[in-house]
Amino acid sequence: MGNLTENRLNATIAATEIAAINATIASITTKLPVASLDDSQRSAFKAMDVNNKIFTEDVLTELAVSGAGIVPPYINATFIGNDMALYEQMDGIEAALQNLLQKVTDIKRIAGHEAYTAALSVYRMYDAANNAGIPGAKQGYDKLRERFLGSGRPADPEL
Repeated sequence: MGNLTENRLNATIAATEIAAINATIASITTKLPVASLDDSQRSAFKAMDVNNKIFTEDVLTELAVSGAGIVPPYINATFIGNDMALYEQMDGIEAALQNLLQKVTDIKRIAGHEAYTAALSVYRMYDAANNAGIPGAKQGYDKLRERFLGSGRPADPEL
């Protein structure tokens, strides 16, 4: 924010819209299969990259063509096919959600940047007013300065 008056976002979301967004997220969550992993499973489970996906599709094709005479009946091709179909569905949903999450992250970053940069400018004004001996400025400056004391950050941060 090179220009203090620049404000890329000057908006809020109505409480009813926030409620609708949260309801939509909850609705999406209820439509997904119940599943979760712990941290050890997240690192241990095999990932599906492009080569693994092609291999799995090839296995499904081979099972359909000649699997009955080669693979024992306890290997269920339908289960593998369902897992593959669910993987592809989740892949599409994940891509859409990642785009949405990037938008949310960007909006959050812009809003935070603008608010904090403006707040730093106000802090500098209190500092200047305090140094100039303006009545009432010292109390506000001292209160705002606490943010930077003991944090390892300079009491005069860069904008």
